[in-house]
Amino acid sequence: MPHTDEQLETLSALLHGLPAENEPMNISELDGYVAGLLVSPEMIMPSEWLPIVWGGDFEGTFSAAPELEETLGAVMEHYNRVAQLLSDTPEKYQALFGVDPNSDDTLWEPWVSGFEQAMALRPNCWEQVIEGDDEEAASGILMILALHEVDQGTSDLSEESIDELDRIAPDYIAEIVLNLNRWVKSGQYQPEEGMSFSAANSNATPHTSAKVGRNEACPCGSGKKYKKCCGLN
Repeated sequence: MPHTDEQLETLSALLHGLPAENEPMNISELDGYVAGLLVSPEMIMPSEWLPIVWGGDFEGTFSAAPELEETLGAVMEHYNRVAQLLSDTPEKYQALFGVDPNSDDTLWEPWVSGFEQAMALRPNCWEQVIEGDDEEAASGILMILALHEVDQGTSDLSEESIDELDRIAPDYIAEIVLNLNRWVKSGQYQPEEGMSFSAANSNATPHTSAKVGRNEACPCGSGKKYKKCCGLN
């Protein structure tokens, strides 16, 4: 089911309410991050990726458990909705972009920044995809990296090429996600010897449960077991 306006407004407000000095993600950056996690060649557990969303450790970010629970719940619900869309109705998938209030230009940069941060969690497996035989998957990843370089001001492309990338990026990003979504479900990725493979979105119905085992690490990033952290509430 696509996101409702109310769900997006709530999530955006919760992210906006996080300490600015930690540089937490905004909603577009989070949406790109979640997409990157879901089409990653290898599954990344919430305990690893969640702390990056709010840009700091548990104790330095949240002053109260209810505040943590509400933010954690909203982020995981967004992750689950995107996962379900990519599994059941990928044709309805849309990336969330901001809009410049002064020019009405589409701001794709935060989304790409989020996707790139997801890729940075497993750089070796993405490098294998780029060097692999699937040209469509490789070209999609290279496009994301090219857009990231434009955003960071490190691109070697001509000004004319950068302007063209800026123009086409909003239309191509969703297509890239859908192509990678099809690719990750196809099982074409072959991990290096000695590595296991379990993509978050490799099956027809991806794992979308936000439940955590009581003796597992708490997904908030506190380093404590779930039963002695968020599981107490």
